[in-house]
Amino acid sequence: MDVMRNRLLKLSTIFLYISLIFPYSASAQEWIYTVVDGDTLSEFSEKHLYKTSYWKQLQKINNVADPKRIPTNTKLRIPIKWIKSQPTSAEVIKTEGKVTLYTKDSNAPQKSTPGQQINLGDHLETGAQSSVLIRFADGSEIVVLQNSKVNFNHLKKYGETGMVDSRIRLMSGDVETKAKTQKGSASRFEIHTPAAISAVRGTHFRTSYQAEKHSSHIEVLEGGVAVKGANRTRLVRSGYGTQVAQNKAPLKPQKLLPAPTLLAYPNPIEKIGSQIRWETIKGAKSYRVIISRSAEFGSVIWDSDSSRSAITLPDLSDNTYYFQLRAVDRHGIEGIAQLTPFTLNAHPQPPFPMAPNNNETIRGSAPVLEWTNSSEANSYHLEVATDKGFKQKIIDRSNITGTQFTASELVATNTYFWRIKSIARDGEIGPYSAIRSLSVKPIPATPEPELKQDEQEIKLSWLQGLPGESYQIQIGQDRSFKTILNDINASKPEITMPRPEGYRYIRVRSVAEDGFTGAWGATQELTPPPNENWIYIFGSYVAVILLL
Repeated sequence: MDVMRNRLLKLSTIFLYISLIFPYSASAQEWIYTVVDGDTLSEFSEKHLYKTSYWKQLQKINNVADPKRIPTNTKLRIPIKWIKSQPTSAEVIKTEGKVTLYTKDSNAPQKSTPGQQINLGDHLETGAQSSVLIRFADGSEIVVLQNSKVNFNHLKKYGETGMVDSRIRLMSGDVETKAKTQKGSASRFEIHTPAAISAVRGTHFRTSYQAEKHSSHIEVLEGGVAVKGANRTRLVRSGYGTQVAQNKAPLKPQKLLPAPTLLAYPNPIEKIGSQIRWETIKGAKSYRVIISRSAEFGSVIWDSDSSRSAITLPDLSDNTYYFQLRAVDRHGIEGIAQLTPFTLNAHPQPPFPMAPNNNETIRGSAPVLEWTNSSEANSYHLEVATDKGFKQKIIDRSNITGTQFTASELVATNTYFWRIKSIARDGEIGPYSAIRSLSVKPIPATPEPELKQDEQEIKLSWLQGLPGESYQIQIGQDRSFKTILNDINASKPEITMPRPEGYRYIRVRSVAEDGFTGAWGATQELTPPPNENWIYIFGSYVAVILLL
């Protein structure tokens, strides 16, 4: 019994809500007017109704004793069909990209611009990465997103009653609606698609229609929406969405997926093509990202989908933007949006450092720093420092018009870091390029060996070079060193060896710690020791002569 009672209570609540959303049923076609001081039925009828003579019927319906003296705050019931109505219009507030309006009086397309009036029977289309914000007579607003087609089927207001009847037909694409609370039972705001009708009385919701799949999606962010398909109506409350296939009843409302959590990203973003990443949402089949210039998303400048939890940002002009990220479930229903501001400062684009190569060592001359020519640059700003944080700057030069700079200020035995940024013609300064490092070191000194030799050995010595230097010693059979007999590496500035038996040649050069070799020193000639055997031979010969 309790279960049955709960079901009946739930059904009655839904019926009551739907009856409020659909006020144009036969029993609700009345306007309730509150009398103010001085009202008379004849003056009221002349101002608001099609016929002044309706005052007699009003008197009867509302049991008014004196049509000229009606008590203040009396509630008058007036049939909607008696109230004056006239066509009204909607107004274009903002546009982005390509927005085209086709009026009922002309098939010629018109470029839609802010302030333009949209009338009954007009048709509007948006191109890729385009959007338009439209405001209706009651203050309700819709944002028509990219690749959408909208027909304006019904735009009517009831005199000065404040009641407005607005109905549009979404043939393809996406519309986001912020509807004002409707005044009076004749007020209506509906979005029709070939698959569904969405009726509201003050709410924030999204509607899409995929023509190729013949299906609609409705996601409610605030309030409630009565969604009708195949003669069945479902109430979709805030935080839920539904799918409606053509000629089928709406899907049971699904809870919207939560807003994704963005991972850390630089702010400002200074690199074109940067990626935004986020944590994966369970149940998400894809994600949708839209970017706007304002937090209200009254217009959208970029709209894209991603099958993974990351997306590459488009190349936009430098500014502060708003990033809206939604997870999309298996039904195609889009979830709660993550709204985040970000600043882009990627222009004018920095050049790309060309030379020297990163971590290169320069010896013997001042380094020449070179970079590519940025098409957005009028000049460049160069910084060179001894630290990666650029707190100890050696060079801080602006308004360099070329693409290279001779850094004569850099002294040997130091490592330096350099970066470059562009300056536009209007003076705007862009972000820095990637940082490159270079080392400036001296060319190893050329050894000037001193040769000492006796009958047994020779000794070659020279001045000590820079810390970390070693030495290469070559001994050749000829002065041109075409035939090398020994190739020796030494850590000390000297070498001692036995005196050769024949003529030999020796040379030395310094080798830096990183393997860079200096010039060869002067070639030294090594002579064999004196041969004294001839003395013994000559003495023996003389002795023999004397003995004879």
